[in-house]
Amino acid sequence: MSSQSQQAMLARRPDVRPLIITRSTFAGSGKDVSHWLGDNLSEWFQYRFSISQILQFASLYQIPVVGSDVCGFGGNVTETLCARWATLGAFYTFYRNHAEISANDQEFYRWASVTKAAQNGISIRYQLLDYIYTAIYQQNQTGLPSLNPLFFNYPEDANTYPIDLQFFYGEGILVSPVTEENMTRVDYYLPDDIFYDFKTGQPVRGEGAYRSAEVELIEILVHYRGGIVYPLRIESANTTTALRTKGFNIVIATGLDGTAKGSLYLDDGVSLQQDAVSEIDFEYSDGTLSMSGSFDYDAGVNVEAITVLGAESKPDGVDADYDEANQKLVLHVDVPLTKKASVKIL
Repeated sequence: MSSQSQQAMLARRPDVRPLIITRSTFAGSGKDVSHWLGDNLSEWFQYRFSISQILQFASLYQIPVVGSDVCGFGGNVTETLCARWATLGAFYTFYRNHAEISANDQEFYRWASVTKAAQNGISIRYQLLDYIYTAIYQQNQTGLPSLNPLFFNYPEDANTYPIDLQFFYGEGILVSPVTEENMTRVDYYLPDDIFYDFKTGQPVRGEGAYRSAEVELIEILVHYRGGIVYPLRIESANTTTALRTKGFNIVIATGLDGTAKGSLYLDDGVSLQQDAVSEIDFEYSDGTLSMSGSFDYDAGVNVEAITVLGAESKPDGVDADYDEANQKLVLHVDVPLTKKASVKIL
C-alpha cells in the first residue's frame, strides 16, 4: 500500500518528490516511503526507547526519515515529559507532535516551558537542516546511515556498544538527552576524542568515560564531534522557504590533529529530477578552509560566517570575533557557494 501511495502521488505530480509517511513498512520500503513509529504512549520509557527505534530504522532498515509521535499518542502527557520530548524530537529526522482525540491537548504552546523547549529544539534543527539533508542524501547514495549509534563512529571502543540513550545526528552531532523524570542532570559518555559544546563552542576532551552535566528543562545537551566541518544556516527561521534566504555559517570543529572535513549537498528541495545540484567538499588544514566539488546549483546565498572551534588565538588583520574562554573564533566573510574557494584563517 505504501509503494502504491507513492506511485499515486507521482501520477498526480510527476515532477515533484512525494512524501509518504507510514507505520507499515517492510525491507526495502525506504526507497519509496518514510516511517513513523506508530501509536506510542505518553510514558518516559517510550520516550527513551524511541531513540533505539529511530536508530534501528535509519541505520539497519535504511529508512532515513523516521520519528515517533512526540509527547506520545496515547494517554495524557505531563509538562515535564512533553518539554523533554520536544527537544529530543527535534533530532528525529521526522518530527511531529501527535496525539489521539481523547487525550488531553498537548500542543507545544499549552505550557510555557514546553513552548520554550520546542523553540530551542526547532531553532537548532533548522540551523542544521542542510547538514542533515546532506546526510540523508549521502545515505540515499551510499547507505551510510544518517542517524548512528555511538559504536558506529567508535567501533574500537567497547564501552559504546550498549549505549542506547545517546546517538549521532548525521556524522557528528552528538545528542545526549535527559531521560529520567524530574531530573536536570544527565550522565553522558564521551569517547576518546575532542568534542565541542553546541551552544558555547567550548572544547570538551572525551576520555572514554562518562561525564555529568546540568541541563535545564527547556534545553538538550548537544556536542559537535571534532574533525568535521558543519554547514549551518546563519540563523533559524519559521519555514524552510524562509530558511533558504539565510546565508551559511561554516562551523569548523577541529579534530585532535587540527584538521576537519565535511560536505554540503544543495538542490531545489522539491523536484524529482534535479536540473542542477551542488556537492561541495570542505577541508580545513594548516589554518586554511578549502571548498571544492561541483557548484551547479545556485542557492542564492553566500557563506556569511566561518566559525573555528578550538582556535587558540585571534589572527591579526581579519574581521572576526574571538571568545578566548571558549576558544571560539567567528570570521565575518562573504564567500560564494558557486565556485571553488580558499580562505586563509589562521
